[in-house]
Amino acid sequence: MSDIPLHLAQSFDEVADLYDANRPGYPEAVFVDLMAEARLGPEDAILELGCGTGQATRGLAPFGRRVLAIDPGPELVGVARRWLEGFPHVHFAVSTFEDWAPRLSAYRLIVSAQAFHWIDPGVALPKAAAVLAPGGVLACFAHVPEPPPAAFLGAFEPIYGRLAPELWVDPPERWYWPDGAFAKSLAASGLFGAAEHRVYPATRSYTAKGFVDYLRTRSDYRALGLERLDALLAAVGHAVRDGGGVIEMEMPAHLHMARRL
Repeated sequence: MSDIPLHLAQSFDEVADLYDANRPGYPEAVFVDLMAEARLGPEDAILELGCGTGQATRGLAPFGRRVLAIDPGPELVGVARRWLEGFPHVHFAVSTFEDWAPRLSAYRLIVSAQAFHWIDPGVALPKAAAVLAPGGVLACFAHVPEPPPAAFLGAFEPIYGRLAPELWVDPPERWYWPDGAFAKSLAASGLFGAAEHRVYPATRSYTAKGFVDYLRTRSDYRALGLERLDALLAAVGHAVRDGGGVIEMEMPAHLHMARRL
């Protein structure tokens, strides 16, 4: 579903602690809205696909519903378990969605944050529909970074042009735009009703080191290979330091929700 090879999903597990420290969480309003849409009863359960280190799991846990969060990365899941130790109703499993054996129609809500695009497209929507109870909600969301601030564009463009021109394009997260691939595949599936799309503004402030560390966790950057990645990030970090040492990135969260027919 993504433009990035699916095997690169495994690369996140190699940088689990870095991922946890530098990937942003999600606005509280995302969870308030998706829980309101799902209208869960006290015994209804939530399935989270691709939990990573628990950025979204931490937003779901306070609502008190049973959560099963799955991810193929054991290191990522280990970090998530530590974050959620105080929530006994939250459970984890190390597995891909493709390999996981669920009970059918067992969940009223499936949540996937920054992860649904990594699932085999032949499996993702059909299996999600099979796992959901009739009328259950599929909620997929992600931060979609905007272009860097104008003050940095002039410095960044020649760096990327020289070292990684393939990255000077719309981000892979464009998959979650309102007219992106996810919305189109959801509508074409015939498995879900009309989807609702919402956007939640979010800004993340990074030091030069923090910005470089964030970029190092991105799969499109890791696809460069270590030598090219190190050269690119050294130049980007230098540009941020020269530009005042802090970069403010707009990273709105895009949420798509649809009910199983």
